[in-house]
Amino acid sequence: MSDRAAPAASRRGPDGRAAAPGGQRIEPLRHLGRFRLVAIGINSVIGGGIFILPAEVAGLIGPTSIVAYVVAGVVVIGVGLALASLASRYETSGGPYLYVRGAFGEFAGFQTGWLFCLARLTAMAGLVNGFARYLGALLPWAADPIGRAAAIIACSAVIISINMIGIRQTSGASNLFAVAKVLPLIILAIGGLFFLHAENFTPQSFEGMSFLRAVLLLIFAFSGFEILTVPAEESHRPRRDIPFAVIATILTVCAIYLPVHLVATGMLHDLASEQAPLAAAALILAGPIGRYAMTFIAATSMAGCALISLVGGTRLMYSMSSARQIPGWMGSLHAAWRTPVRATLLMGVIGTALAIASVYSTLAAISAGTRLLVYLACCLACLRAPRSASGVAPSAGRAVEPSGARRRMIPALTAIAIMALLCALKGEEIAGGLAGIAIGTVLYFGMMLSPGARRGRAAEAVGGTTP
Repeated sequence: MSDRAAPAASRRGPDGRAAAPGGQRIEPLRHLGRFRLVAIGINSVIGGGIFILPAEVAGLIGPTSIVAYVVAGVVVIGVGLALASLASRYETSGGPYLYVRGAFGEFAGFQTGWLFCLARLTAMAGLVNGFARYLGALLPWAADPIGRAAAIIACSAVIISINMIGIRQTSGASNLFAVAKVLPLIILAIGGLFFLHAENFTPQSFEGMSFLRAVLLLIFAFSGFEILTVPAEESHRPRRDIPFAVIATILTVCAIYLPVHLVATGMLHDLASEQAPLAAAALILAGPIGRYAMTFIAATSMAGCALISLVGGTRLMYSMSSARQIPGWMGSLHAAWRTPVRATLLMGVIGTALAIASVYSTLAAISAGTRLLVYLACCLACLRAPRSASGVAPSAGRAVEPSGARRRMIPALTAIAIMALLCALKGEEIAGGLAGIAIGTVLYFGMMLSPGARRGRAAEAVGGTTP
């Protein structure tokens, strides 16, 4: 949801879309081609995970973590193929929310949107936590509990302020920043090949659950590509370009992540103990300048991705409040800034508290787990035909039911793999996720039973206006 969103007092047509004063539906501009979509996808995926997770997964399974990247990539490609199949059925915006709602109904669609809010909340907390972790590896004062908390609060304050005031001024720099964070990773992946130590690749024993845990954490590093399925109505040819962009994004990210982790493993004798693994590798490659540069790139990249997570979560809360699925005050827009200030403050404060109270791996696991639940729902939606409902019907003239066992096999196998990965969540992580889902359920049914929401839905059903 753009920060240019109109005030709440707007007319809507029978399908819930914005309508002009004369009653004509306002259509979004179709300005996204397939390669621009790929650029958006890469910028959304490559963020904080690759800068920290090499050390986390190495601590779990050692050099075998290279295989874990391959497995995580295969799972994500399976999810991408399922989303690509679903995207080819629709030309309307909505992404996973639209797909799951069309297959399983309103409540399932709501839970999909709510899970994404939780995933973005914990992702923001994890990324801000990672920001302080990299800063602490360079500046000793930031590694102390008080200094770490101060760094987290300062980073969060900047992110929250930008999100409240508006981010239009930063959109022009986002593409340049995408190149700025990808290029150093490519340089490290190539240059690091000359500093490898063969003994660092000696396999070590580990438990099967540790391998699943490593793959689960790596899902966090690969997540974000699903955002490409949302702006269908802003794409030139959504049924062709969005599936292409999803798969191209995942393959490009795999091609970057795997060699980066390979050289980090080969260059660093004790990768698992490194707080800032890629900065340590850059120190070997280019000396102190390389270390400072990589620390700056990693910290700013994680802060930027935390901002993206907060923007996505708060705009989703705005959409859900506009649809009367959560209380209106949670997503209301500021009169002057036209941004969801209350949602920003709510998510920002909670995310900051989580970042201070928890550790990076726990936050990454919870975020990955909630995303995996959304991916699972999408895989299951891919196995059945969409329900016939206003506003969620598939594109005319398109087949809606996957044909043949071969087309069903990939989402089915991916769903099984996701359920296996969810077994790697720890008890406290499961409890935290269930608590978040329970809060969303209470909000949903509370809104369903409220008189104001019932009147609003009745008015929309007959094509009235929404206040």
